[in-house]
Amino acid sequence: MTPSRRQWCSDGPDRLSRVAFVERRSCPCSNCVLRKVPCEYSGPSDSSDELRGGALSSSQPTAATVSTSQDSISQPATTLQSTHSQIITTLDPNDILSRIHKLEEAVFEKSHAARVQNPPGSISGPGESSPSTPSLTTKGVQGSSSESGTPFAILSRTAQSRVASIDACLRDMKFVSGCLPPWAQARQLLNQFVMTIQRTFGVLHIQSTRIMIDETYQNMLKGEEPSFAVLSLLFSIFSGAALLATPELLQVLNATQAEAKTAFTTYTRLAIAIIDNPIQPVPPSTVALEAISTLSHVLSHADWYSSKVQTLRVSAISMARTMQIHRLDTAKSQEERQRSGYDVIEVEVQRRVWWHLVSTDWIAAFSQSPYEGSYLIHPKHMKVNHPINIEDDLLTSTGPEYGFPPSVPTSMSIFIFRLHYAELCREVIDILGPTLLESKQPDYETILDIDRKFHTFLKSTPVFFQIDLDHLHQGEKIFQERPYLSWQRTMGHLSFHVRLCRLHRPYHREGIKNPKYAYSRLTCIRSAQTVLDLRRSLERAGDLAGSNPSEYGLVMNHVFFAAMVLATDVSMSPTASGADTRKQEVLAIIRLLENSQSESPALLEAIQKNMQTLLSILQGSHRQRSRTPLRADHVTVPPQTTASTQLQPQLSDVGTGDGIMATDGQFSSLDNMAGSDESAMWSEARNESWGQLWSDLFDIAPEMDGLQWDLLLNDSDLPLQTSFY
Repeated sequence: MTPSRRQWCSDGPDRLSRVAFVERRSCPCSNCVLRKVPCEYSGPSDSSDELRGGALSSSQPTAATVSTSQDSISQPATTLQSTHSQIITTLDPNDILSRIHKLEEAVFEKSHAARVQNPPGSISGPGESSPSTPSLTTKGVQGSSSESGTPFAILSRTAQSRVASIDACLRDMKFVSGCLPPWAQARQLLNQFVMTIQRTFGVLHIQSTRIMIDETYQNMLKGEEPSFAVLSLLFSIFSGAALLATPELLQVLNATQAEAKTAFTTYTRLAIAIIDNPIQPVPPSTVALEAISTLSHVLSHADWYSSKVQTLRVSAISMARTMQIHRLDTAKSQEERQRSGYDVIEVEVQRRVWWHLVSTDWIAAFSQSPYEGSYLIHPKHMKVNHPINIEDDLLTSTGPEYGFPPSVPTSMSIFIFRLHYAELCREVIDILGPTLLESKQPDYETILDIDRKFHTFLKSTPVFFQIDLDHLHQGEKIFQERPYLSWQRTMGHLSFHVRLCRLHRPYHREGIKNPKYAYSRLTCIRSAQTVLDLRRSLERAGDLAGSNPSEYGLVMNHVFFAAMVLATDVSMSPTASGADTRKQEVLAIIRLLENSQSESPALLEAIQKNMQTLLSILQGSHRQRSRTPLRADHVTVPPQTTASTQLQPQLSDVGTGDGIMATDGQFSSLDNMAGSDESAMWSEARNESWGQLWSDLFDIAPEMDGLQWDLLLNDSDLPLQTSFY
C-alpha cells in the first residue's frame, strides 16, 4: 500500500481543473524534481507527516527506538513514563539517518558516487551521505551530458523552495525531540555515561544533569519542547553511552551491539546537526558549552570523527570566550557576582569546561599530532581558578566554594591530576618549541632536565595515583571504597609513560652503542613495558568499575606505540638477557592489536604502514641473500658497549607481564624462500599476518643497517588522540 505523499504534490486538484490536473500528473512537479523523488498523488485529502515525524515502521527496534502503540495514544496515561512513550511516535533509527542524509544532500549536493560508497546504516563521519535517491542531473540542459548539478540560469527558480524545505526540517522540534529515548531508558543511558565517560571526563555536574533530564521529560509531557542546547547535551550523553554500551546495558535495553552502533550514529548526527545548525544557531550558554565539550570528548573515542573533534573544540573555545569565561575569576567578575548573586554549580561547571578545554589544548601540544609544538590558549591570557576537589553531591547552588586538598580522593581527583599534567606538557613545549619547529634534536641535557620534571610530577601526585608496589598496598582500602580510582590511575599513567617514552625514543638506538644515551634506552624499555602492563591491569580495573576501557581506540593506540618500541629493541638486541621472553610477549601484543584494528581506523592505518615497512625490509634482505650466500662472517651484530652490558641485569628486571600467549611457530620464514621467484615471494609475503612479518624480521634483524632501523623506529609515531590524555 502506497503511503500518503506530501501536500505539495496533492494541491493540484484543489486549484486546477480536472484536465490540468491530469496534465500535471504526466510530468513531475518542480518540488519533487528538487527533492529527487517521483510524484505521487492521492487526492486533495493528503496530509503531510514526513517532516513532522509521522508513523514509521518499527520492525527494527534499537536502543534509540521509542516504542509505542498507535492504539494506546488515546488512552489515559497511568504514569509519567508511559505517557511520554505514548506521545512520541515510533521512530526507526535507520529512517532518522535517512532523513539526515537527505538534509545533507539538499545542503551539500552530494554526488551519486559518494552516496553509493556509504550504504544506509553504516557508521560514517559527519557530512557523509548514504544512497537514497539519484543525484539531480541536468543532462541536455545548457551543458553536456557529463555535467550535473543545478545550472546557474535556473538556480533563482529553485532556491526558494529548496531553502524552505531545509528550514522546515531544521526547525521541526517535534521530529528532533521525538528521537529521544523513553524516560526510563534516558536514565539508564545517563548511568552508563557516568560509569564510562564521566569517570575520566569530569565536566558535568551529575546531580544537576539528572534534574535537567527529569525536568525536560516532565515539560515534554505538558507539550513544551526542550531547547536546542538541552537537546544537543542529551544526544551527546546518549551517544557516549551507546558507543561504550556494555552487554549488561544492552540486555536491559533489549538491544544488540549492532543496534547500539546505529543508535550511536543517530544520536551523534542529531547532536552535530543541532550544534552546526546555520538556520537557528545554538546561543551561547553553559548548557551549550557542556554539550559541545561532551560531544567532542565522546567522538574522540571514535577516531573516524577526528577532524570533527578539533572543530568542536575550537567552537567551544570560541563560545567560552564569547561568554567571557576566560575572565571568570578576575577581581571585577567576582565583585559583580557578589553584587548580583550567582549559582555556584553553574560557575563551577564553567570552570570545569574551561579547564578541560585548556588541558586538552596543552596536552595535544605534546603529542604526535599536527598540533604538536603549539597551543591556542596562553596561561597569561586568562584568569580562571582551578575547579575545586569536591564530590558532586556535596556541591549545591549556594555552595560551598572550597574543596578538599588533593590528597583526599574524590570523583574530581582525576580531573585535577589531568590539569596539572597538562601544565607539565605546556612547560615541555615551551622548552622544546624552537627545536620542534625546526625539526632539530635538542641538547641531551635538556632532555634529562625534562625527564626530571616528569619524575618530580609523578612523585607529587597523591598516594592513590602512584603505581609502585608500596603505594599500591597503601591504596588498597581506597580502591575498595572507590573502584573507579584504579581505572583513573591507570589511564593517567598510560599517557605519562607513552610521552616519557617518546621523549627518550630519539636516543633509543644510540643507547645500545653509546654509554651516554644508555639511560634513554633503559627509560624507553621500562616505559613501554609499563604501558603493556597497565593495559592488562586496566581490564581488571574496568571489571571492578563496571566497564572495560582496555579496548578503547585511545588505549590501543598507546599499546601500539609501546609494542613497536619493544619489538624494535628486541630486534636490535637479539642476544640480550630476557630477549626471547620479550619477543614472545611482543608477538602476543601484535596479535592482540591485529585483532583490534577494525575498531580503530588510526590503528588500522598504522598497522598497514608498519607492514609496508616490514615487507620492504624483508624484500631487501631477500635480494641481498639471493645475490650473496649468507655467511656468518657477513652478519653485522650491533656492538655491545661495556655500559650497555652493565644494563642487562637491570633490563631483565623490567616486568614481562603475565598471561601472555607464546607464538605457535607454525609459520614458515621468508628465509626459506631464498632463490625462489621474487614476485611469488612478495605475493606470498603480503598474505602473511602482521605478527608473522615481525617474526621473520627477528630472524634477519642482525643484517639490518641504520637506515632500516630509523624507518622502523619512525613507524611507532602513531597520531595520539587527546580525548583523555
